[in-house]
Amino acid sequence: MMQNRITMVHDGKEIDVSRALPAMDKTMNRSRITEANLLAASSERFAKKPKNAKWYCLHVMTGRESSVEKTLEAAKIELVSPREKVVLVKKGKKIETSRLFFPGYILVHCQPSAEAFHGLRSMKNVLDIVGNGGKYHVIADEQVSVFKGMTDLPAPRVTTDKSFCEGDRAMITFGPFKDFDCVVLAVKWSREARARVQLAVFGKNFEIESMPLAFLEKL
Repeated sequence: MMQNRITMVHDGKEIDVSRALPAMDKTMNRSRITEANLLAASSERFAKKPKNAKWYCLHVMTGRESSVEKTLEAAKIELVSPREKVVLVKKGKKIETSRLFFPGYILVHCQPSAEAFHGLRSMKNVLDIVGNGGKYHVIADEQVSVFKGMTDLPAPRVTTDKSFCEGDRAMITFGPFKDFDCVVLAVKWSREARARVQLAVFGKNFEIESMPLAFLEKL
């Protein structure tokens, strides 16, 4: 059967858009499915049974955290994206700002379901949910509560082990990845020393670009 020809006028020229329609329909259908699945992750779904909800960690593209946060907020999905208050010196002037505690990661609160997980993983700029093959890392409520209280506050000063170096193995003692073992890939020595680390969650490797050394205990 011959497909009806559909055209549009652009800059005074008639353009045939018939071939583009199937792809447009496919994109729109995919968008509707993602929106429906995100609804399954919204706080409204577990409002009557809050104990059914758990905290998970989204792995997102670094630098795109704010965009993902806006999408989550629009879908009424509870989230925590902890930031710390820092003071930078530029051209001799002190500038107060904030930075993400764990760039590339956002904590989300939802009732676990295949639909909710699919919606979260299908979001633009979301790489995955921390875990592997549908077995996702659940973050303890008490750890999330601590991070909620850290918003817009200075980072706590804790004595760090200054002997850390590349290749060391360590256990994470604080935060959403508490009790996981990791490997130190690089160390950045500054007023608040940090490390780039790799950890395995249910057999899948994840890298954290900026882990405070104060959160690590050498093994």
